[in-house]
Amino acid sequence: MTLAICMFVTWCVWIAFSLMPKKLSVLDTVFVLFGGTVFELSIFTLLHVNLSWIVVNPDIEKSCANLVIRLLLIPVALLISTNIMLYDWKVLKWIVAAGILLSFVPLQMLQVRLGVITALHVPTIGMLLFFSAYMLFARLLAGLIRAAGRKEERRLS
Repeated sequence: MTLAICMFVTWCVWIAFSLMPKKLSVLDTVFVLFGGTVFELSIFTLLHVNLSWIVVNPDIEKSCANLVIRLLLIPVALLISTNIMLYDWKVLKWIVAAGILLSFVPLQMLQVRLGVITALHVPTIGMLLFFSAYMLFARLLAGLIRAAGRKEERRLS
């Protein structure tokens, strides 16, 4: 049941991503998705394996649920926040980005409640800082990729 709940939440995030208008091109989206995935998995591995701040349940179903969240849900949520941050809105983009950031807190609590993560030794503010760093990294990566694309277009013109 744990895997089904995590898949449902993941599919809801994927549907939200597919319905929103995107500021990134498809190629930029792929690069940000892969870069965000590598960054998030690296930090999670440091927290889980090296520091033991997060303990993942060794049960097969719960480990698969953790992988679904780490490989599918969080990178797409980073893509959503990156696309939102690229809009020209003044205040609304910051409100939506803060809402996305704060939605990671119930996600972590859901993981603990479902038993995906058996111990979370990081305070809530620490998790918010980690997810803020993820969002900042994804936005900077998108800016870097877009700048490189514009530079390449000027070079070819």
